[in-house]
Amino acid sequence: MSTYNFNQDQVEKMTQTATQQAEEFANYSKSGFDAWMKTTNILMDGAQNLMKSCTDMANQAREQQAAATKQFMSCKTLNDMTETSTKVAQELTEQTMSNATTLSEQTIKVCMETAEPLSDTMSNGFKATKKAASKAA
Repeated sequence: MSTYNFNQDQVEKMTQTATQQAEEFANYSKSGFDAWMKTTNILMDGAQNLMKSCTDMANQAREQQAAATKQFMSCKTLNDMTETSTKVAQELTEQTMSNATTLSEQTIKVCMETAEPLSDTMSNGFKATKKAASKAA
């Protein structure tokens, strides 16, 4: 059975080290929580903007559909109907592609912005760990 004989300096050093490690852990936890909150806020804002864009696009599509119906109602011949149908299909295709591009760009932007706080926190944590490891070595 071994006995440990610690002097006051050793006990103070162990206490100081334990306290420092607890503070570092608390700081990492706090920075992680802060990053998570920032990420959540960015994601919610981004989702809200995406939903607004979808609503705007749906309203625009409804208006285009009403205009197309009016154009079809004013057709007098089969030739007019064919030309109108072709024109409406082309406008619809162009608008669909434009909307898809807009939503894609907005989604990518939200994803990139959402990842930044977590990425920064992780990078800072890795740097701090590397720095502490190089000091210890």
